[in-house]
Amino acid sequence: MKFLILFLCSILIIGFTSLYAQNSGKIIGKVLDSKNGKPIEADVKLFTSSDSTFVSGSRCDTSGNFAIEKIAPGTYKLEVSMADYAALYVDKIKLSEGQVLSFDTLKLKQQNVTTEEILVEEDKSMVEFTADKKIFNVSQSALTKGGTAIDVLKKVPMVDVDMNDNVSLRGSQNVKILVDDKPSRFTSLKQIPADAIEKVEIITNPPAKYESEGVTGLINLVMKKTDKTGFTGNASLGGNYASKLGGWGGLDLNLKKSKWTVFSGIYSGTWHNLFNSNANIEYYTPPSSLVNSANGKNHGYWFWGQGSVERELSVGKAIGLEANMGTGEWFNNDNSVNNNLDALGELTSYYTQANSREGMWRNISGTIYFNDKIGDKGRELSGEISFTNNKNNNNFSLLKQDYDFNSVPANNTPLDQRDTTIPKSYNVNAQLDYVHPLSDIMKLETGYKGTFRINDNEFSSDTLDYSINNYVENLATKNHFKLNEYINAAYGVFSGTLGKSTSFKLGLRAEQTNTEGNLITNGIVFTQDYFDIFPTVNISQKVMGVHQVQLSYSRRITRPNIWRLNPFVNKINARYMYVGNPALKPEYTDSYELSFMVYTNLITVTPMLFYRKNNDVISNFSFLVDTNVTVTTYVNASGSKAYGMDFLVSSRALGWLSINGTLSMYNTKFDEGLITDYAQEEGFSWKANIRSTLTFPELFSLEFYYTYTGKKINAQGINIPTSSFDVGINKSFFKDALSVNLRISDLLETQKWGQEINTSSYKSVITNDWSARMLSLNLSYRFGNTDEYYQKKKKTRQNTNEGTDQQDSNQGR
Repeated sequence: MKFLILFLCSILIIGFTSLYAQNSGKIIGKVLDSKNGKPIEADVKLFTSSDSTFVSGSRCDTSGNFAIEKIAPGTYKLEVSMADYAALYVDKIKLSEGQVLSFDTLKLKQQNVTTEEILVEEDKSMVEFTADKKIFNVSQSALTKGGTAIDVLKKVPMVDVDMNDNVSLRGSQNVKILVDDKPSRFTSLKQIPADAIEKVEIITNPPAKYESEGVTGLINLVMKKTDKTGFTGNASLGGNYASKLGGWGGLDLNLKKSKWTVFSGIYSGTWHNLFNSNANIEYYTPPSSLVNSANGKNHGYWFWGQGSVERELSVGKAIGLEANMGTGEWFNNDNSVNNNLDALGELTSYYTQANSREGMWRNISGTIYFNDKIGDKGRELSGEISFTNNKNNNNFSLLKQDYDFNSVPANNTPLDQRDTTIPKSYNVNAQLDYVHPLSDIMKLETGYKGTFRINDNEFSSDTLDYSINNYVENLATKNHFKLNEYINAAYGVFSGTLGKSTSFKLGLRAEQTNTEGNLITNGIVFTQDYFDIFPTVNISQKVMGVHQVQLSYSRRITRPNIWRLNPFVNKINARYMYVGNPALKPEYTDSYELSFMVYTNLITVTPMLFYRKNNDVISNFSFLVDTNVTVTTYVNASGSKAYGMDFLVSSRALGWLSINGTLSMYNTKFDEGLITDYAQEEGFSWKANIRSTLTFPELFSLEFYYTYTGKKINAQGINIPTSSFDVGINKSFFKDALSVNLRISDLLETQKWGQEINTSSYKSVITNDWSARMLSLNLSYRFGNTDEYYQKKKKTRQNTNEGTDQQDSNQGR
């Protein structure tokens, strides 16, 4: 592995040297206002035409003149932008050794919501930045073909995914997942195919327009869409092998004609995994220990479909309908041996346990929306109503046999238990947004959002009664819990520019939350009502016309979910119990971030510093009862602090080689709480990854990805380090219509998970190893009138999302 990293670094140094030797071309020009012919002090940026990697830039002088020097021979794309003007792109600029290209007059149009392009862009750089987002374009990655959204997020900087598919951002699982700017409608991210995702947006300090949940911010999955006219489509098929053969397939169809746009897509697939785990729990009083080892397999299938139709009523006015449906089934079987040891490490007894789990999920969602651009002064009114229904049916069975230290069965009636869990949820969201320009450089956004969640969870357990040879319901463990949560929110955002290089967004969001929990089993009813204010600040300052400094602040909230609030005592087995805490309060976070984006001819460097102060931290808390029974619940710890830095580097020193690397370092400290009996935890955590893509025109592209995650601190211990190395190769045929992809995940089999927990009563060490190494082969074929589309010389795009207003379009990539 050290050899690989050394090799990539050597290639990078060679590329730098080569590029320095060749920088001799020059591009000059003049930018004018298309209406009055006056010069504009616009920003001019140069990108590689192949993948939109930033090369260099310049700011026009008072006469509108600009010059970009020391450019290596190649094919480039020019971006000309200025606040309150539609950005202009000039693509396919070919520059030879020593050549000077002149653009006598580049004219910008005064226009708030459109962007003019000369020729259509196809490829995007891996990483882009706007005033409040970090954007990672993943659609062309060879490392996630045939995978799911989980595989995509594992490759995104600052993001971690553990063995249970829990997503963390900057070391915290208190992150909100969105899909197309809406709360995720999926019960599991494994239900979203990777090939349906266009890009991932990381929003660490979201503006007030976004909902306030998520301590470390938001992760927004932007799904693939198309604005190609006529009929187009894409068919995909793939297979993989980990412990057993699996496969997947998908079909996208798009039709855009006259005032109608129709889109549909279906995907389906299977998966297989083997796993083993080991646990060692050391009890202090009385001295004893429990040693566990288990192995098993996990497999299943999934299906996902989506469709949408939109009708343009008139210019700037449209109404649309979207619908999604997903379903699938999973199966998990494992066998374990659990040894009870005394203080000397001698075996006193043990038990074996065979577990069988299976479940089926189903989710359905629909959205109706409208957009109305009022007049020609940039005013816009939009709204939507969405509905989501999720239902799971999970079954669990176990067979447990106790033995003494001589392996003699303790009885001839082993525990035979069958559990059923049925979680259901119904979510309704209503949103109305209005944008009102106050002047050419200032605007006001305001709106309302209502979120109404109804959760209904049922649990039942049956045990075999050997006297009647039949299963009997365990009334003591029967559990039926409902949680209703209603959130009404209003927001306002004031944004604009100061001078020619400073932009800002100031926001305020107010939310009223009403929660009611009802443990129907025991007749326990509780309520929580609270009102909160969430301010947000985003400031961006350009330096030397190209580089950029960003400062942001936001206040965030994490509300306790249904599992954490349910007061029912769930006895998992004789040694472990789980109980929720209905008195659990929300967790609040003040988040600060400072970032500096430096663009040069050779490399783009982005250091980002952050600091988070959390109050009433929601944490897992485990303690012992009866000396050897572990009880796990949730508590509000007094607080925690986290600070650190993300260091992103992107370079394309050679035309055929691009490198993206990230180093994340952060320190977390949990305050000591009066309700706990363990010492406060503090520790340094870090994560590093490097992605390298080698492109050989007319041949193939090769992609490498390596990541290492150091130990992570939690409230009662640490998560152990883990790493992974992936390789992907992609080859195109028939004028890029057919794409063949081969990838290997976790080539060196180093991806493992584990945790160490330390309390005053016991210490535990748990390790898990899943069969993460997998070989995948995937094929994708594009069809339709794509040739006609690429021959179009111009097109107009309308900005409809909050992150694509004119202010942000000038923020550099």
